[in-house]
Amino acid sequence: MKAYINNIAYPILQGETILEFVRRIEKNNNAIPTMCQDNRLENFGSCRVCSVEVAREKDGLTKVMASCHTPISEGLYIYHNTEKIKRLRKNIVELVLTDYPAGKVFPSEEKKATPFQETIAQIGIPNVRYPQGENHLDIEPDNSHPYIKSDLSQCINCFRCVRACEEIQGELILGMSGRGFATNIIKGFDTSFNLSACVSCGACVQTCPTEALTDKFETKTLIADKTVRTTCTYCGVGCQLDVSVINGEIKGIQAPETAEVNEGHTCLKGRFAFQFYNHPDRLKEPLIKRNGKFEEVSWEEAYDFIAKKLTSIKNEYGADAIGGISSSRATNEENYLMQKMIRVAIGTNNIDGCARVCHAPTAYGMQQAFGTGAATNSIEDLKQTDAIFLFGANPTEAHPVTGAKIKQLFMKGVTSIVVDPVKTKLAKLATYHLQLRPGTNVALLNMFAYYIIKENLVHKNFVNSYTEYFNDFKNHVSSLDMTKMEKITEVPKELVREAAIAYAKANNAMEFHGLGVTEHYQGSKTVMLLANIAMMTGNIGGHGLGLNPLRGQNNVQGAADMGVQPHQGAGYMDITNPKIQQYYAKKYGVDKMPEHEGLKIPEMIDATLQGKFKALWIMGEDTLMTDPNSNHIRKAFEKLDILIVQELFMSATAEMADVVLPAASYFEKNGTFTNGERRVQRVNKVVNSIGNCKSDGQIIIDMMSKLGYKQPTGEKYNAANVLEEITDVIPFMKGISWERLSTNGLQWPVKHDDCNGTKILHEDGKFKRGKGKFHYFDFEETPELVEHRKKYPFILTTARQLEHYNSGTMTRRTDNQQISSNDYLEINPLDAGKKDISEGDAVRIFSDRGSVNIPVKLNYTVKPGIVRTTFHQPEIFINLITGNVGDKETLTPEYKVVAVDFEKI
Repeated sequence: MKAYINNIAYPILQGETILEFVRRIEKNNNAIPTMCQDNRLENFGSCRVCSVEVAREKDGLTKVMASCHTPISEGLYIYHNTEKIKRLRKNIVELVLTDYPAGKVFPSEEKKATPFQETIAQIGIPNVRYPQGENHLDIEPDNSHPYIKSDLSQCINCFRCVRACEEIQGELILGMSGRGFATNIIKGFDTSFNLSACVSCGACVQTCPTEALTDKFETKTLIADKTVRTTCTYCGVGCQLDVSVINGEIKGIQAPETAEVNEGHTCLKGRFAFQFYNHPDRLKEPLIKRNGKFEEVSWEEAYDFIAKKLTSIKNEYGADAIGGISSSRATNEENYLMQKMIRVAIGTNNIDGCARVCHAPTAYGMQQAFGTGAATNSIEDLKQTDAIFLFGANPTEAHPVTGAKIKQLFMKGVTSIVVDPVKTKLAKLATYHLQLRPGTNVALLNMFAYYIIKENLVHKNFVNSYTEYFNDFKNHVSSLDMTKMEKITEVPKELVREAAIAYAKANNAMEFHGLGVTEHYQGSKTVMLLANIAMMTGNIGGHGLGLNPLRGQNNVQGAADMGVQPHQGAGYMDITNPKIQQYYAKKYGVDKMPEHEGLKIPEMIDATLQGKFKALWIMGEDTLMTDPNSNHIRKAFEKLDILIVQELFMSATAEMADVVLPAASYFEKNGTFTNGERRVQRVNKVVNSIGNCKSDGQIIIDMMSKLGYKQPTGEKYNAANVLEEITDVIPFMKGISWERLSTNGLQWPVKHDDCNGTKILHEDGKFKRGKGKFHYFDFEETPELVEHRKKYPFILTTARQLEHYNSGTMTRRTDNQQISSNDYLEINPLDAGKKDISEGDAVRIFSDRGSVNIPVKLNYTVKPGIVRTTFHQPEIFINLITGNVGDKETLTPEYKVVAVDFEKI
């Protein structure tokens, strides 16, 4: 099939518009000028600047048509630059300029042209024959928002911002009001940005073709010295960012449209929350604590002090008296080096990190079921799914770009099931919301499976061909009493039945889960039951299917891949297996490796209090604030012979350290992150390090040298060289190299140089372990409630909020703090009324471990008997009251079920 451009025939592609056809053939995005068109948005056709002349081959009939939304078809003759079309475009621009500031037609010398100014320049400046400035020019600018500014005198009513708010973010905050010449953009119910429900994603700013909407950094009109592509440092979505640099400083961030992960979108943290990198609070020199006070020292003095202390402890108590906690904020290369230092230079497997603290049940559970503990699919598979099963996750807050994609599908009516004790934004939109009591995940999934079996909706061919032990699981589930399960979960059994049927009947069903699954006493069991649900319905091994954990931190997946765990080395190999020990020893160039499993963080803490554990090295984790039962941890830290902390800022944990080493931020170094869909992406250095900071990788290499081990990639940290070593050690990363990662990365496994990554795991029922394995479990009440609920009758569950990231170390040092400056305790009004508590009051919330004071928000999104809070502000320090109960298999803390009570203060 062919169409013609200026009488020359070219092949057409299915689904192309005329605009896309011409741009593709001429390899020029400016071949046809546009004004209201954005590649990320549905074509709208409102401005008609993209008009072309179109003639039909069969009858020669010629029409003028908008090329952006007119499909190309066989035999069409396209004339996109005739004199008639030039006049039309000039007339359109002239009409727009009748209500546009005359001084904004040309870019100033200090700024680059806006897209609208580029369009004017391409079409030609018309003589404006009509009255100017009678309608929009008197609209007052809105500078109320910390990041987003509006000057609607420059608005050309192209609708791009309205459509971006709806089609990209799904918030519907921006709209149009008025008719004719009185038409103008409004925010919310015609209010200011800061009073609207805007989530500050900046999609409207990026798409606006004028300066009607800008950010405080004026990013889109910056004339930057350089623009560097890198990967976001916040959540596990792994958004790509284009960072603008002027005079060695970061001045703004945009979301590149060519990025496969985020497709030209990002949240407010990725786009705006970068000011932390050069904040005055940044640590700039190494510090040693003497007589209770920190003193600045040279790097050599700090290294010598640490080496002498660690060597002394190792000689007196053995290597197992030393351990490390690595960071899911650090790069793959740095995590790899950290675990290598602990294992090779010190000689112990006592290495742990956030990857285990938050998502170890995912890795363990999926490894037991499938053989691999990572996401089975890509986020892009959302475009091919018919049903979404969202379990224990709130992605619009914690994984905003993926959350926006999921929200779009919910709004379009895809079958949607949300399991969450809280009525989140997505739960309100879902087809089915199963609002269970926190801690009863296993009981609910047993109900879910029961009804799939009872309704004869099991995919028998898949189960019989590719799985094992299904009959054992079936017999167990079929014997359960649904009335009893209903009472335990507090979810009507008929609602569970309807949701189970809807999931099982969908052609393609995709499951996502988060910390609401893993941070529970039965976390690993829940993951295995989720795997059962996918296998029994055949929803594994294809597009639009699968089991997909939503990773909380930017490099949780990568840290685990690199071996930051006490029972598995780099590449998830069993460090207690003699053959694996020999494998690592050969790769690392040492005689032997430590032989027994190391300690997890809770075990390190307990061993310290018992006098068996003496030294702890923490890289980039605020353990005191983010791990549970903070008083318990504080007592242990006080008893250590030496605590070493690498950090950006003086965190609560760093304040307790004996040595603090100033680390470079992710803007100041090279490396890679691995996102939640197994995509390894480059982190590229944007600016030079602040003060005397060093990258975590350089610090580790320096210290390994001091401890007697020379890193074979050289004394200078080079991310590309360390990545080469990693790919030699880890089989599923064999084909990855710094150059091959390019701008969009590769999804592991990448088994050889010709492999372009793997979009789907376990394709066609080919599980890594051979056959998928079914498991079965009974519901067990968490010891937290068994022991404490009589005295503490409420259940506290913790969550994250959009504006902040974990302990807020970075985001609290940006203007995000202006948008959200407090943690709140959300209480159902019925519970609040019984305790005479009103909106705006503060309460003392207390558990068996301690108490904190916190302001209150009354909210029906939480059920009676349940309270919820976030954990971003150190003034609250909510982990003073969380407990030591964790997942049985992995010791992941049970942050989601804490027995508490509260009283008005």
